Amino acid sequence: MLFTPGRIAFALCFVAVFIIALVWSYRKDKSERAVNYKGSTKIVITILILLVLLSSLTKVLKYF
Repeated sequence: MLFTPGRIAFALCFVAVFIIALVWSYRKDKSERAVNYKGSTKIVITILILLVLLSSLTKVLKYF
């Protein structure tokens, strides 16, 4: 009783339109991101490495 055929059709249409909008927006902004966010990959990798080091340090210090 929760999922009537109308609700299922609406959910499928909503998901399809949402995915199409995401892909369209991604393709539209792809060239702009390359200019505005140049070098952001290095920053993300650095932050991830720092988080791993911090996590490792807290686990090691937990035993002392």
